[in-house]
Amino acid sequence: MDKWVLRYLAVAVAVAGLISCTQPTPTPTPPVTAAPTQSATPKTEPTKGATAVPATPAPKTAAPSGPPYFQGKTIEITLATAAGGGTDATGRAVAAFIGKFIPGNPKVLVRNQPGAGGVVATNSFFEKAKPDGFTWLHGSASIISNQQRRRDIVNFDMRKMVSIGNIGEAGPVVGIRKDAMKRLTDQKTEPVVIGTRTGEETWNLLPLYAREFKGWNVRWLTGFGGTGEIDLAFRRGEVDMFGDSQNLKRLADEGLAEIIVQEGRFINGKFVRRPDFPNVPTFPEYMADKLPTGLAWDGYIATLAPATVFKWTVLPPGTPENIQKICADAYAKMAEDPAFNDMVRKVFAEVYNIDTGKDTDAAIRASLDVKPEAPDYVDGLLRKYGVMK
Repeated sequence: MDKWVLRYLAVAVAVAGLISCTQPTPTPTPPVTAAPTQSATPKTEPTKGATAVPATPAPKTAAPSGPPYFQGKTIEITLATAAGGGTDATGRAVAAFIGKFIPGNPKVLVRNQPGAGGVVATNSFFEKAKPDGFTWLHGSASIISNQQRRRDIVNFDMRKMVSIGNIGEAGPVVGIRKDAMKRLTDQKTEPVVIGTRTGEETWNLLPLYAREFKGWNVRWLTGFGGTGEIDLAFRRGEVDMFGDSQNLKRLADEGLAEIIVQEGRFINGKFVRRPDFPNVPTFPEYMADKLPTGLAWDGYIATLAPATVFKWTVLPPGTPENIQKICADAYAKMAEDPAFNDMVRKVFAEVYNIDTGKDTDAAIRASLDVKPEAPDYVDGLLRKYGVMK
């Protein structure tokens, strides 16, 4: 009996030695892809003097072993808007191309979730989305504006989201129905009706300031789900004015609209005309000696700050770093794809810029770091003219 016990112990010791000498299989590291060295067009300068708010650090995890993490899976992108318009168009463009740049080539689906200028979808995403990489959110600058102004309905914090990338427009333009032009400066006639979702979209700043400082005869009609709905109402004559770029360009080409003013691109501290709207004056040009100064101008600049992050795509807070990297790298590769850029030009704008990952994060934090009294001034004007309560 002792002989068999000794033999058993010898075998056990030998097996244990083999196990301890076996090296663990190394975990593959996701490929490192350099961010694009050049945007589709020159970038708008970042907001000056902003103090970055550190994002909540994501948990570190090892890269998944075996087949690619996204292989055989489906990504769902929630579009925080109704169908139609720039946010919907850019979100669908991302969905159409991003999958082929993610290892494993997952399927990518989209769903629209309009409400409160994108706040409903963003609240839900922030509170409920699982940080597993399979649920994304695509939204617009107006969502960031709502947080900047500390709206009661906002339950999210964009600084805690994980940015994948952003498609930035060169500043919207404002157009009016040609048959409404005579009413714009005649206070004795029926006001020109401005169609908008909440009245807090960045382009609304132009008619708001023109009403206050130049005497435009306008009123706001809120509650639209997205730009596509406003475009249709404009064609029907239910609204007379709105802000956009490509939709208004088509309406102008059809002879229905006249584009009267543009936000312009903010370069080296000045607003300059977009190359695709070279004959349309920027707002400072249009206002001339009526251009406001002091706190009013601070409010103008603060309100436009979120527009540097115009059509962004994010992951939920807490997404592991390896998944963040896979998604941001895929966005960077997509940004260099000629076919993707052709689609963006067709459905969104001729002039735009693309940022990825940390650059988008920095722009979001900068747009939220403004003096409270600046956006409060703009809120006062919105209440004065009945755009918001």
